[in-house]
Order: sequence, then structure tokens, then C-alpha cells
Amino acid sequence: MFTLKKPDEATINRYLENCQKLSYSYLDVGATDEKQDEVRAPAGFKLDTYEIDLGSGEETYQRAKQAIREWKMFPRSMVSLFWPTAPIEIGTIVALLFRYGFWALNSARIVYTFDERGESDRFGFAYGTLTDHVECGEEQFAVRWDHETDRVSYQINVFSRPAHWLVWLGYPFARREQARFRKLSGQAMQAFVQPKITTTSSTP
Repeated sequence: MFTLKKPDEATINRYLENCQKLSYSYLDVGATDEKQDEVRAPAGFKLDTYEIDLGSGEETYQRAKQAIREWKMFPRSMVSLFWPTAPIEIGTIVALLFRYGFWALNSARIVYTFDERGESDRFGFAYGTLTDHVECGEEQFAVRWDHETDRVSYQINVFSRPAHWLVWLGYPFARREQARFRKLSGQAMQAFVQPKITTTSSTP
């Protein structure tokens, strides 16, 4: 949904209510699931992957899981999420509000979640676009703790294509914005998982 005026809270709540009856805008729902040999984009979609190091150890991993649960990977400088208290559960629908001289409000529904233990522990979820979204596709957000190396990382796997003529028209800009979102998302995760330590000094 495009609008010249920023949607207020009541408008967003009505929008989310209307989205409950919408279906996914693509056929290969769940295709980002890493239980496959590898993530592959369906025909006609562009695949993008992103990974960034968050640190090491169980405490870091638990903070990373908390960040995912609280939607901290969404950079506030770029996107507003409605609502950040939404549970990470299959079927949960969220609205994403972007501003580009006008406002773009889009919806997505959580497709699957995972909380795996093994040689590497993994936690996260994927959501897919609904039929009102200006893009079409699925995006997975995950944190991983590799027990062999003790490293904790944040990963994004996403396949997408434009679903609105304006996005097709401005496709190079849309691709840059997608890349910018992934970079800022990684920085947001690092900022939450690795908060700056402030120290105070006293004069004897």
C-alpha cells in the first residue's frame, strides 16, 4: 500500500486486520528452509544471502536469540515494524512501513520457525510476502552457534522479485535498498548483542 501521508496507528491496525484473509503471493512457501541441501531461489526469483559475526559463546547466542524474538534486526533508521511485540509464531502477520518520499506499507506472515540443537545450534524464522506486498518472496532470519569454533553468527537468506510496477520501474534502486537493509540489519544485531561497555573513572 502506497500513501503520501504517514499511516496512523488506527490505520495500521485496520490494515493488519484486513491482511488476515490474504494469501501468500508466491507458490514455493518454505523454500528458504535449510533442511534442504541448500537454499535455492525458485524460478524467476533472485536469491540473496548475508552473514555477519556476532561474537562467541553461549551468552552471545542467547542474546542473539533474544534479539530475534524482539525483532531487533529491523533497523529503525530504515523501517518501522508493527508491531515489535508480535510473537515469533507460525501465522503471525506484521506490517512493514518504509518511507521514500512517500510511504509504503507492506505485510508478511511467518511461514515457519526453528530452534535446533546439534553440532550447530540455530534459531530463527522465515516470513513470506502477502498479496498486497510490493515485493514477492520469502526471507529467513537466523542466528547460529557453531560449537566447533564457538562462533555466533547472524544470517539472512531471501529470495524475491518485484510485485508492483513501481518496483519494476525502480528495480536498481530497490536492489540497493534490499542490500542496505541487510547491512543495517546486521549492524542492528551487533549493536544489541555486543552493547558498548561504558566505564567511569574516579579521581582518588
